[in-house]
Amino acid sequence: MKELAVPRVNSEHALPSHTKSGRQPKAQFQIKELGKETWPDFERVVEKHNGVWGGCWCTAFHLKRSEEKEWAGKHRALKEKLVRKLDVAPPDWRITCFFIDRDHRKEGVSKAALQGALRIIVGKGGGTVDGYPIDTRGKPYSSSFLWGGTHSMFTKLGFRPLGALGTSKWIMRKVVRSR
Repeated sequence: MKELAVPRVNSEHALPSHTKSGRQPKAQFQIKELGKETWPDFERVVEKHNGVWGGCWCTAFHLKRSEEKEWAGKHRALKEKLVRKLDVAPPDWRITCFFIDRDHRKEGVSKAALQGALRIIVGKGGGTVDGYPIDTRGKPYSSSFLWGGTHSMFTKLGFRPLGALGTSKWIMRKVVRSR
């Protein structure tokens, strides 16, 4: 399986944040596949936030239990190694998390990223796409804990639930056809 991480790119032209100005801007997002060319943008956002949750670097879904000790404390190096070898697309995809710069949360970046990821997957031949969102059940939830996206966002984009992973985490799936 292949993980598709879609960070917010073009960070040199930061948009005004609704959290600072009190209003939500009408923003256009540019979504790109994480790869060799976009690695510097991803690296810049993750380093700004100290490696995402204390050093994860979005690698948790790549590691087997037997590999955890080998890569402990070296998640940045592992992520870069994985990104630099993304030349062959396997048939199945996982969208495991959305790491959104804290200055741009609640601006629709996750939805734009998910839509962009699905377009990229279509362009690479489609396949089965799994996501791991949180079901907020309509209750307020800290955006810091919505890194997997929301159940409602995935549902609106055509994913169907496969089952719960505890009280609020879900596995959802969508089959994406190529063009």
